[in-house]
Amino acid sequence: MKGKITTGNVLYVLIMVIVLVMLINPTAKSLLIRGLMSIGFFQPDIPAQVSKKPIADPFNISFRNAGGQLLNTADLNGKIVFVNFWATWCPPCIAEMPSVNQLYAQFKNDPNLVFIVADVDNDHIKAEEFMQKHHYDLPVFNLTSQVPDYIMDGSIPTTLVFNKRGELVFRHTGAADYNSSNFSNYLNKLINE
Repeated sequence: MKGKITTGNVLYVLIMVIVLVMLINPTAKSLLIRGLMSIGFFQPDIPAQVSKKPIADPFNISFRNAGGQLLNTADLNGKIVFVNFWATWCPPCIAEMPSVNQLYAQFKNDPNLVFIVADVDNDHIKAEEFMQKHHYDLPVFNLTSQVPDYIMDGSIPTTLVFNKRGELVFRHTGAADYNSSNFSNYLNKLINE
């Protein structure tokens, strides 16, 4: 029976090829994650209570956009701040970016909510090229100060939400689908608090 091709052998080889492509190609891995998001996986855990107890002291981090404008989070008291740490080479970051972009499109005209999409590589040119290539309209920033470990431990993507008092009320590490009614409702509750 040597050399006989069976359906099981073909499926095994096909699965192995898919696994290898996922390991080698970040775009393929991000497409798989994005597909899983579309069927309900990777939903962010939204806190049951909206900022009844502060999780952390008010924070102070500085960012700079491509135009050189400095944004200091200490100056954003009274606003909800959505921060997403990401990189252009990170498959989970690439996978969640469409949902972050859709969330931004929904809230970009709300003066009570600030979006900061922070490229951890601090490479504005590469990050802006990525945004243009994928037709994203997200405000890209680079870090210009240190970030405390309790806020960002080095894992990406990491998404944070700070309430109007500058308190950390949401932290999620790993890919997530932020374009959901649950997450939009959560942000609206924070805005109306």
